[in-house]
Amino acid sequence: MNKLLSISLCALAFALLACGDDYLIDKDSPKLKQYVYSAPDGFNGDVATYYDPVTDLYVEQGQTIKFFAGYSAGAHIYTDETLQAYYNGLLWKIGESSYNLNSFRYTFLTPGEFDGSLETTDFYGDTLHTDFKIYVNTPNSITLESPKNGYNQASPDDDQELTLEWSVSGIDPWEKARCQIYMSYDPDSVWLSPLGSADCNAPATLKGSLIQTYDSIAQQAISAFDSSFTLYWGAKLFVKNESDREYRDSTEIFHFSTRILDSTSTLKIPLVYNRYRNHTLLQTKVYLIASNGDTLQTLTNELPSNTLVTKVEPQKGLKIFLEESYLKEYASESLTVDIPAYTVFTTDTVVFKDQIPPQIAPVNTQVLYSDSLAFYIYDDGSGINASMLQVIMDFDTLKFNYQSPTLKFYRSCISTCKLSIIGEDNSRNSLPNVYWVIENVPGYRFITGPFSNEGY
Repeated sequence: MNKLLSISLCALAFALLACGDDYLIDKDSPKLKQYVYSAPDGFNGDVATYYDPVTDLYVEQGQTIKFFAGYSAGAHIYTDETLQAYYNGLLWKIGESSYNLNSFRYTFLTPGEFDGSLETTDFYGDTLHTDFKIYVNTPNSITLESPKNGYNQASPDDDQELTLEWSVSGIDPWEKARCQIYMSYDPDSVWLSPLGSADCNAPATLKGSLIQTYDSIAQQAISAFDSSFTLYWGAKLFVKNESDREYRDSTEIFHFSTRILDSTSTLKIPLVYNRYRNHTLLQTKVYLIASNGDTLQTLTNELPSNTLVTKVEPQKGLKIFLEESYLKEYASESLTVDIPAYTVFTTDTVVFKDQIPPQIAPVNTQVLYSDSLAFYIYDDGSGINASMLQVIMDFDTLKFNYQSPTLKFYRSCISTCKLSIIGEDNSRNSLPNVYWVIENVPGYRFITGPFSNEGY
């Protein structure tokens, strides 16, 4: 009997020992609580210390978020596996995706509203369930629509009504949007000149005399030449979600002009010489040619950036031909336009471009041994970019002096050397990819070439 009693007591003791932890949890443990935490992808640390539990989560499209399951069985919240003995399993749901990890990363690729939840079965078999909402922001934008940029038929009358239109996108149902309109006679001060707020989803109407509305500035802006003036305008979009985070976007700056009272219209031709750094004279000639081939006017310009202004009769098919008289590497340009009556008509900006490579040649092919070697660099366009010049003899980079159009340097050569001169003009057209051979003879140096570097 004693032996049997001993075995039974041992078995009972073993059973109690094997379930000892469960017994303690069942009898003494406080109730388990769960929490949902989130943090940016790069976050490291104890998330419960730095963030509050999630109820609603606002994220950006393409943003990656770390989710953490938090648990407490007392005062402290743990987001690691410290309290894992208190629950049997967990299940996350983010939209249509499911996870059974304490923490994981999720990238939100699609904008919209999504449901999230965390469900945990605790040691007693009870289910803990937490729901939360995820709002993925659609990128916001605003674009001007009307009047079209460059519109030139705005009424100068006191009773004018000009419709201002724009389009917005990316306003989510949980967001509130407002639009602010800006307008000025000075393109550099548009964003300093708010006109007023407007409904983002409806056009606005500018009523009354534009001159009266902006009288102090307008009188300075009106051109005595054409009795017209130009207004510059833009709009900004402000979007705020329920967490008070605000997003902003702004439009390009558009402009519109009033039509003139004189039936003879005004033609404006903006022009610019691309990457012009030359110090020589310019002379632009602009020919206005009617559709029947008659030359109506010839205009001239001497500035690298300018707007030519002239009066023309209303007509269709007016050809504008522009050429540079002095710097022949700037190619001629032309455009054809229709000129309405009562109009200040501004063409697209004409851009003169230099697309012709500069050339190089030795000043002399036979040079005294005591003299410098000299080369002419020819450029009839934007000018040579001296900072990009290099003179290389064999494998040495040499010092040189460049005074347009002559490049000079001195370097002795024992017998025969290879010379390369590398550079480009201000329009980034490179010097030819060639080299010369320098040959020494008693008292002289001879230059032969150029020879192609291709395949050398």
